[in-house]
Amino acid sequence: MKKKMYYNMHVKSAYRELHNRLKNLEESKNKLQNLPESKVKLFSCNVKHLERELAELQMLGQTSSNKYLKSNNLETETSIHDSDDANKEAEESNLEKVFLKKINALKERITFWNRKLDEIEKNYEMEIQKKKKSFNLVVQFLLMELETMGSIRFEEGLSNNPWFNCCCDLIHSRYCFWDFKSYGIIGVKINRIFRVHNKILRLKYEEKFQMFLEKEVISTAEYYKEKVDYFFYVFNPELPVNEKQLLQLLEDGLQSLEGNTLPNAAEAVLLCNSLSTCECPRIEFLKNQANTKGKNSSEPVESFKQGKVIIAKVFLGHSAPVCATNPICQVNYPGANSVFRPWKRLESDTSTPGNKAWSSLEQKKCDCRLQQYEWFVFDHELVLPEYIAELEYLTLVKDQSLFSTCNVIVEEGKKSTEGFILPCDLQRDDEVLNMQPPIKASTKIACLDEKTMLSVAKASVFSQVKVLNLHGNSLSKLRDLSKLKRLQKLIISFNEFTCLNDIYDLPNLEYFDASHNHVITLNGLKCLRKLQCFDLSWNNLKKIREEINILHEHTPNLLSLDIAHNPWHKAASLRLSVIGRLKALNILDGVVITEKEAAESLHYIAKSNITQVSLLEYSRTDEECPPVLSVFPCAKILSQISKNKVDSQTHLNNWYSMITVLDLDDQHLFKISNLEKLEHLRWASFSNNNLTRIDGLESCLNLEELTLDGNCISTLDGISKLTKLTRLSVNNNHLTSLERHVFQNLSHLHYISVENNNIKSLIGLKKTYSLIELYLSNNIVSTNQEIHHLKVNMGLLFQKLF
Repeated sequence: MKKKMYYNMHVKSAYRELHNRLKNLEESKNKLQNLPESKVKLFSCNVKHLERELAELQMLGQTSSNKYLKSNNLETETSIHDSDDANKEAEESNLEKVFLKKINALKERITFWNRKLDEIEKNYEMEIQKKKKSFNLVVQFLLMELETMGSIRFEEGLSNNPWFNCCCDLIHSRYCFWDFKSYGIIGVKINRIFRVHNKILRLKYEEKFQMFLEKEVISTAEYYKEKVDYFFYVFNPELPVNEKQLLQLLEDGLQSLEGNTLPNAAEAVLLCNSLSTCECPRIEFLKNQANTKGKNSSEPVESFKQGKVIIAKVFLGHSAPVCATNPICQVNYPGANSVFRPWKRLESDTSTPGNKAWSSLEQKKCDCRLQQYEWFVFDHELVLPEYIAELEYLTLVKDQSLFSTCNVIVEEGKKSTEGFILPCDLQRDDEVLNMQPPIKASTKIACLDEKTMLSVAKASVFSQVKVLNLHGNSLSKLRDLSKLKRLQKLIISFNEFTCLNDIYDLPNLEYFDASHNHVITLNGLKCLRKLQCFDLSWNNLKKIREEINILHEHTPNLLSLDIAHNPWHKAASLRLSVIGRLKALNILDGVVITEKEAAESLHYIAKSNITQVSLLEYSRTDEECPPVLSVFPCAKILSQISKNKVDSQTHLNNWYSMITVLDLDDQHLFKISNLEKLEHLRWASFSNNNLTRIDGLESCLNLEELTLDGNCISTLDGISKLTKLTRLSVNNNHLTSLERHVFQNLSHLHYISVENNNIKSLIGLKKTYSLIELYLSNNIVSTNQEIHHLKVNMGLLFQKLF
């Protein structure tokens, strides 16, 4: 137990560090988005102002531009581009065209700044994936250490470790600038190096090495010691090695992976003494792959820049050169322990005239090619993996990461990287804003009464009102709006609304724009049967399930919906969730819904419910959890290793009561249901779903372990009756408190993990006398005095609280 607890704390420490890195990354993203967001809001507000003025002109029939220009003392518009545009503008005497021209120019700027937001978001997602991938490797190393009981251990290198510096020197000494030049790579940066301590592989290596020494006479023993070297392991460039395969190589040795065997090397381990030999084929393959997909090959794609290499200690023994006519296998080279051949650079690298010039220049300036060899070692036990290094290649185009600085405006003349903004962009914004006609200043309405409502609609009675445009005011309420039974179009953008509970019983409403407000819920919105177009963008909506259910019930004929730029929880699942529930929808967030998306959404929604099929697939009937060394929940362990599935055919009606294990992670669940008959359920996991509440477990009174990580749960109501519960994990949710009534009956609870929530107080844990492990990092516990609520738990082990 102590060993599991030790590694559990280390794994959680790694995830805590990842969480902090991602939080810093999100803060950087928010800073980068401030300028584009403010620009989008400014231009959107101006567009809606002009559209309202234009609609008023069209309604009044005032389409004569000369009359309007005279009455408003407008001067002839001066072009913002050149004299040709000025002449063209002077000829446009129709005021409607003047309005439309400025509206279109403003919309172009909105498109430009939205594109910047998309670029920032894209870079942000890429950075997230890179960090998660890197940290996940560390976690996998820790798990392997635990599972092998320390026979395999990983040590991360620090700058003060002699072995780390030696390893860095080795990599740099075997990097050739000219070999990588044609890919736009000008250097290599070493991000991290791990030292691999594999006791079993080292023992096998030393035994084989000693056997060779004992067979030779003493005079040649020193010669064999000289045949020990450090080489790079060569992967098949066309088959990217996943994390599982990488760990397999480090655990079992550098044998050929299934499906990863290179031509003519089926019986040997392929190694090389040059970084070029190891990495250039991979980069070349990715480059060709990018060309196939239509990407610009002159700039390396992101996957070029990240690389991993395994550095192995190798005993070469008796070596022989490769014979071109013979396949590389032990039979063809009797008495040889390894064979070698010079590395031939890929022909495609020098196929273009420019690269031929580089090739000629290489021969004059660099003799690395003469020393680059591929080695084939027949006995894999003579190859000991000792280091794994994470590399990053530096390119000709300086990598100006969007998240390395918040100063996104760069000097004129410098190359503009995605997301960076030039002064000319800001100048263009000013020019568009200064175009004619100017925006009229108007008094903002703070409270809407019947008289004001009729005045805005330019009507004398409610029955005449079909369009009501309240854009750009300070409204937060719309009392008596339901009296407008003939209302067809309603615009309340750029106001102060936090809810829309005044929008109900409008039987003829077809268009509703509530964008750029502060709406946090759609509760109260109802009876909008004819609504076809609904704009809810730029608000504060978060809860997917609740809001979609309201739209599903009260806007059944919705054709176009915009819910972009809201801080949705689980935003990755938003689009399919909406499409699957709102069947009539054609356009979502300005993008037409394809038939493929519609089909995927149906599958997504079907999977998001707990059915008899899913229960049979993801359940087990084990009575005991195996004594394995793992930090994973029992439900996860048993679902992966146990074969004791439910046989519904044999047991017919009583198979529900046989289920003891249920693992429903990553099933897109919005609620827990249909578990009423699982009275013997003991271990359950519902991680990485869309749950907002803990319902549906009332009948599972034998539950001992419950895992709910990665959901949207804000309260633990629903587990208070699970009196046999011993382990509870609710990491990465939206908890704000640990309610006392929830825990007062959970007398067997000895493990609680509620990391990455918003918990302020620990008073609810005051009577958890059996508690041994408590993990609370990345919460907002107000003071250290909260710890005094846990003084009764003398055996409690603390993790970092803040």
